[in-house]
Amino acid sequence: MKRYFLCLALVSLFFVANAQKVITNDLNAELYDSRIKLVDEFFDRFNGKEGHPDISRKDKDYRKKNLMFVFNGRMFKSKEDAKFKELQNFINTVIEKNISINYSDTTWFAKAVCHGKLKGKEVDFTLFLNVEHRKEDMYKWVIAKAEGDVFKLRPSLKSEKIMLMPDDHETNFMSLHRITTEKDDLISCYIQKNYPLDETSVFLSDVYNGLLDIDYVKDLQFIFYQVPNYVFRIKFIERETNNTGWLITNFDKVSEDEKEDFLDYLYNNKQKKK
Repeated sequence: MKRYFLCLALVSLFFVANAQKVITNDLNAELYDSRIKLVDEFFDRFNGKEGHPDISRKDKDYRKKNLMFVFNGRMFKSKEDAKFKELQNFINTVIEKNISINYSDTTWFAKAVCHGKLKGKEVDFTLFLNVEHRKEDMYKWVIAKAEGDVFKLRPSLKSEKIMLMPDDHETNFMSLHRITTEKDDLISCYIQKNYPLDETSVFLSDVYNGLLDIDYVKDLQFIFYQVPNYVFRIKFIERETNNTGWLITNFDKVSEDEKEDFLDYLYNNKQKKK
Protein backbone atom coordinates (compact mmCIF):
# COMPACT_ATOMS: atom_id res chain seq x y z
CA MET A 1 0.00 0.00 0.00
CA LYS A 2 2.84 2.39 0.88
CA ARG A 3 4.45 1.58 -2.44
CA TYR A 4 1.13 2.38 -4.18
CA PHE A 5 0.85 5.80 -2.52
CA LEU A 6 4.52 6.50 -3.25
CA CYS A 7 3.98 5.72 -6.95
CA LEU A 8 0.82 7.87 -6.98
CA ALA A 9 2.72 10.75 -5.40
CA LEU A 10 5.52 10.46 -7.97
CA VAL A 11 3.03 10.38 -10.84
CA SER A 12 1.30 13.48 -9.40
CA LEU A 13 4.61 15.32 -9.10
CA PHE A 14 5.42 14.37 -12.70
CA PHE A 15 2.16 15.86 -14.01
CA VAL A 16 2.53 19.01 -11.86
CA ALA A 17 6.10 19.52 -13.04
CA ASN A 18 5.10 19.05 -16.68
CA ALA A 19 2.11 21.37 -16.29
CA GLN A 20 4.40 24.05 -14.84
CA LYS A 21 6.84 23.50 -17.70
CA VAL A 22 4.07 23.87 -20.30
CA ILE A 23 2.80 27.06 -18.62
CA THR A 24 6.34 28.47 -18.40
CA ASN A 25 7.03 27.61 -22.05
CA ASP A 26 3.76 29.24 -23.09
CA LEU A 27 4.67 32.40 -21.15
CA ASN A 28 8.15 32.44 -22.67
CA ALA A 29 6.67 31.93 -26.13
CA GLU A 30 4.30 34.86 -25.57
CA LEU A 31 7.17 37.10 -24.47
CA TYR A 32 9.28 35.90 -27.39
CA ASP A 33 6.52 36.67 -29.91
CA SER A 34 5.96 40.15 -28.50
CA ARG A 35 9.69 41.02 -28.54
CA ILE A 36 10.94 43.07 -31.50
CA LYS A 37 14.02 40.95 -32.02
CA LEU A 38 15.52 42.54 -35.15
CA VAL A 39 15.71 46.03 -36.63
CA ASP A 40 14.00 44.63 -39.75
CA GLU A 41 11.18 43.43 -37.50
CA PHE A 42 10.87 46.96 -36.09
CA PHE A 43 10.36 48.17 -39.67
CA ASP A 44 7.55 45.65 -40.16
CA ARG A 45 5.89 46.55 -36.84
CA PHE A 46 6.12 50.28 -37.56
CA ASN A 47 4.73 49.83 -41.08
CA GLY A 48 1.91 47.58 -39.89
CA LYS A 49 3.06 44.50 -41.80
CA GLU A 50 3.41 42.67 -38.49
CA GLY A 51 1.60 43.34 -35.24
CA HIS A 52 2.01 42.91 -31.53
CA PRO A 53 0.45 39.54 -30.57
CA ASP A 54 -1.68 41.19 -27.86
CA ILE A 55 -3.57 43.31 -30.44
CA SER A 56 -6.26 41.83 -32.65
CA ARG A 57 -6.21 42.86 -36.31
CA LYS A 58 -9.99 43.22 -36.03
CA ASP A 59 -9.50 46.07 -33.54
CA LYS A 60 -10.57 49.33 -35.21
CA ASP A 61 -7.58 51.05 -33.55
CA TYR A 62 -5.16 48.27 -34.54
CA ARG A 63 -2.71 50.57 -36.36
CA LYS A 64 -2.65 53.12 -33.56
CA LYS A 65 -2.24 50.56 -30.77
CA ASN A 66 0.40 48.69 -32.72
CA LEU A 67 2.41 51.90 -33.12
CA MET A 68 2.16 52.57 -29.40
CA PHE A 69 3.81 49.21 -28.74
CA VAL A 70 6.93 50.16 -30.73
CA PHE A 71 7.67 52.81 -28.10
CA ASN A 72 9.40 52.14 -24.80
CA GLY A 73 6.37 52.40 -22.52
CA ARG A 74 8.52 53.41 -19.57
CA MET A 75 9.11 56.81 -21.17
CA PHE A 76 5.61 57.85 -20.09
CA LYS A 77 4.46 58.40 -16.51
CA SER A 78 0.74 58.53 -17.28
CA LYS A 79 -1.79 59.40 -19.99
CA GLU A 80 -1.68 62.97 -18.69
CA ASP A 81 2.06 63.14 -19.23
CA ALA A 82 3.00 65.83 -21.79
CA LYS A 83 5.28 63.36 -23.54
CA PHE A 84 2.39 60.88 -23.86
CA LYS A 85 0.20 63.57 -25.41
CA GLU A 86 3.00 64.34 -27.87
CA LEU A 87 3.08 60.63 -28.66
CA GLN A 88 -0.54 60.88 -29.83
CA ASN A 89 0.42 63.71 -32.19
CA PHE A 90 3.34 61.65 -33.51
CA ILE A 91 1.15 58.61 -34.16
CA ASN A 92 -1.57 60.71 -35.78
CA THR A 93 1.01 62.21 -38.13
CA VAL A 94 2.25 58.74 -39.12
CA ILE A 95 -1.28 57.47 -39.80
CA GLU A 96 -2.66 60.59 -41.53
CA LYS A 97 0.36 60.94 -43.84
CA ASN A 98 0.68 57.17 -44.30
CA ILE A 99 4.35 57.23 -43.32
CA SER A 100 6.38 54.07 -43.76
CA ILE A 101 10.09 53.41 -43.23
CA ASN A 102 12.27 51.34 -45.52
CA TYR A 103 15.76 49.89 -45.38
CA SER A 104 16.78 51.75 -48.54
CA ASP A 105 15.76 55.18 -47.19
CA THR A 106 18.41 57.88 -47.02
CA THR A 107 16.61 59.41 -44.04
CA TRP A 108 17.77 56.93 -41.41
CA PHE A 109 21.23 56.07 -40.13
CA ALA A 110 23.09 54.35 -37.33
CA LYS A 111 25.01 56.01 -34.52
CA ALA A 112 27.61 53.71 -32.97
CA VAL A 113 29.62 54.76 -29.94
CA CYS A 114 32.82 52.76 -30.17
CA HIS A 115 35.44 51.85 -27.59
CA GLY A 116 38.97 51.29 -28.75
CA LYS A 117 42.63 52.21 -28.41
CA LEU A 118 44.52 55.06 -30.04
CA LYS A 119 48.26 54.47 -29.83
CA GLY A 120 47.55 52.10 -26.93
CA LYS A 121 45.39 54.57 -24.98
CA GLU A 122 41.71 53.69 -24.40
CA VAL A 123 39.33 56.06 -26.19
CA ASP A 124 35.64 56.43 -27.08
CA PHE A 125 34.39 57.94 -30.33
CA THR A 126 31.29 57.96 -32.52
CA LEU A 127 30.73 56.60 -36.01
CA PHE A 128 27.68 57.46 -38.13
CA LEU A 129 26.81 54.81 -40.70
CA ASN A 130 24.32 54.86 -43.54
CA VAL A 131 22.97 52.48 -46.15
CA GLU A 132 24.54 52.93 -49.58
CA HIS A 133 23.12 51.59 -52.82
CA ARG A 134 25.42 49.24 -54.75
CA LYS A 135 23.50 47.99 -57.78
CA GLU A 136 19.99 46.79 -58.54
CA ASP A 137 18.49 45.75 -55.17
CA MET A 138 21.84 45.45 -53.41
CA TYR A 139 22.98 47.73 -50.57
CA LYS A 140 25.73 47.95 -47.98
CA TRP A 141 26.51 49.83 -44.77
CA VAL A 142 29.23 52.47 -44.98
CA ILE A 143 30.83 54.88 -42.52
CA ALA A 144 29.57 58.39 -43.24
CA LYS A 145 31.18 60.38 -40.43
CA ALA A 146 33.50 59.97 -37.48
CA GLU A 147 33.29 62.24 -34.45
CA GLY A 148 35.30 62.44 -31.24
CA ASP A 149 37.74 64.55 -29.30
CA VAL A 150 40.55 62.20 -30.39
CA PHE A 151 40.05 63.35 -34.00
CA LYS A 152 39.93 67.12 -33.39
CA LEU A 153 43.71 67.69 -33.56
CA ARG A 154 43.67 70.28 -30.84
CA PRO A 155 47.18 71.73 -30.40
CA SER A 156 48.68 71.55 -26.94
CA LEU A 157 50.02 75.10 -27.29
CA LYS A 158 48.79 78.35 -28.82
CA SER A 159 50.98 80.98 -30.37
CA GLU A 160 50.62 84.12 -32.45
CA LYS A 161 54.14 83.99 -33.81
CA ILE A 162 54.75 83.32 -37.50
CA MET A 163 55.75 79.69 -38.08
CA LEU A 164 56.52 79.86 -41.81
CA MET A 165 58.20 83.15 -42.63
CA PRO A 166 57.19 85.35 -45.58
CA ASP A 167 60.48 84.60 -47.33
CA ASP A 168 60.49 80.83 -46.68
CA HIS A 169 59.89 80.27 -50.37
CA GLU A 170 63.47 81.50 -50.94
CA THR A 171 64.89 78.64 -48.83
CA ASN A 172 62.83 75.80 -50.33
CA PHE A 173 60.54 76.01 -47.28
CA MET A 174 63.17 74.49 -45.01
CA SER A 175 61.02 75.40 -41.99
CA LEU A 176 58.47 72.75 -42.93
CA HIS A 177 60.48 70.12 -41.05
CA ARG A 178 59.42 71.84 -37.82
CA ILE A 179 55.85 70.61 -38.33
CA THR A 180 56.95 67.03 -37.68
CA THR A 181 59.62 67.74 -35.09
CA GLU A 182 57.28 69.82 -32.93
CA LYS A 183 54.49 67.21 -33.35
CA ASP A 184 51.14 68.54 -32.15
CA ASP A 185 52.47 71.42 -30.05
CA LEU A 186 51.75 74.14 -32.60
CA ILE A 187 50.17 72.23 -35.48
CA SER A 188 47.28 74.65 -36.07
CA CYS A 189 49.70 77.55 -36.57
CA TYR A 190 50.80 76.04 -39.90
CA ILE A 191 47.30 75.74 -41.36
CA GLN A 192 45.38 78.48 -43.17
CA LYS A 193 42.96 80.50 -41.07
CA ASN A 194 39.53 78.91 -40.44
CA TYR A 195 40.54 75.63 -42.09
CA PRO A 196 37.74 73.09 -41.37
CA LEU A 197 39.39 70.16 -39.67
CA ASP A 198 37.76 66.96 -40.88
CA GLU A 199 37.45 64.44 -38.05
CA THR A 200 36.51 61.63 -40.46
CA SER A 201 39.74 62.05 -42.41
CA VAL A 202 41.73 61.93 -39.17
CA PHE A 203 39.88 58.72 -38.22
CA LEU A 204 40.69 57.12 -41.58
CA SER A 205 44.33 58.20 -41.32
CA ASP A 206 44.63 56.74 -37.80
CA VAL A 207 43.17 53.41 -38.95
CA TYR A 208 45.27 53.35 -42.13
CA ASN A 209 48.48 53.92 -40.17
CA GLY A 210 47.64 51.26 -37.58
CA LEU A 211 47.24 53.77 -34.73
CA LEU A 212 43.59 53.07 -33.94
CA ASP A 213 41.85 49.82 -32.99
CA ILE A 214 38.10 49.38 -32.49
CA ASP A 215 37.45 46.89 -29.69
CA TYR A 216 33.64 46.95 -29.61
CA VAL A 217 30.51 49.07 -30.01
CA LYS A 218 29.42 50.13 -26.52
CA ASP A 219 26.20 51.88 -27.55
CA LEU A 220 24.13 51.58 -30.71
CA GLN A 221 21.05 53.44 -31.84
CA PHE A 222 19.28 54.02 -35.13
CA ILE A 223 17.94 57.48 -35.94
CA PHE A 224 14.97 58.10 -38.24
CA TYR A 225 13.99 61.33 -40.02
CA GLN A 226 11.04 60.00 -42.07
CA VAL A 227 8.20 61.40 -39.94
CA PRO A 228 7.53 65.08 -40.80
CA ASN A 229 8.71 67.46 -38.05
CA TYR A 230 9.91 64.60 -35.84
CA VAL A 231 13.08 62.63 -35.28
CA PHE A 232 13.00 59.34 -33.39
CA ARG A 233 15.61 56.89 -32.16
CA ILE A 234 15.49 53.19 -31.44
CA LYS A 235 17.66 51.14 -29.11
CA PHE A 236 17.52 47.55 -27.91
CA ILE A 237 15.79 47.20 -24.54
CA GLU A 238 16.32 43.93 -22.68
CA ARG A 239 13.73 42.94 -20.08
CA GLU A 240 11.10 40.26 -19.43
CA THR A 241 7.94 42.09 -20.52
CA ASN A 242 5.74 42.24 -23.61
CA ASN A 243 7.29 45.64 -24.44
CA THR A 244 10.90 44.83 -25.24
CA GLY A 245 13.49 44.57 -28.00
CA TRP A 246 14.12 47.31 -30.58
CA LEU A 247 11.93 50.15 -29.34
CA ILE A 248 11.63 53.89 -29.83
CA THR A 249 13.43 55.29 -26.80
CA ASN A 250 13.36 58.95 -27.78
CA PHE A 251 11.41 61.22 -30.13
CA ASP A 252 11.50 64.99 -30.53
CA LYS A 253 9.98 67.72 -32.65
CA VAL A 254 12.57 68.92 -35.16
CA SER A 255 12.14 71.28 -38.09
CA GLU A 256 12.64 69.95 -41.60
CA ASP A 257 15.39 72.55 -42.10
CA GLU A 258 17.34 71.16 -39.15
CA LYS A 259 17.02 67.65 -40.57
CA GLU A 260 18.22 68.84 -43.96
CA ASP A 261 21.25 70.53 -42.39
CA PHE A 262 22.33 67.33 -40.68
CA LEU A 263 21.74 65.18 -43.76
CA ASP A 264 23.89 67.64 -45.74
CA TYR A 265 26.59 67.21 -43.11
CA LEU A 266 26.25 63.42 -43.28
CA TYR A 267 26.08 62.93 -47.05
CA ASN A 268 27.56 66.04 -48.63
CA ASN A 269 30.45 66.76 -46.25
CA LYS A 270 29.12 70.17 -45.29
CA GLN A 271 30.01 71.69 -41.95
CA LYS A 272 27.65 70.76 -39.11
CA LYS A 273 25.82 73.76 -37.76
CA LYS A 274 26.21 74.42 -34.06
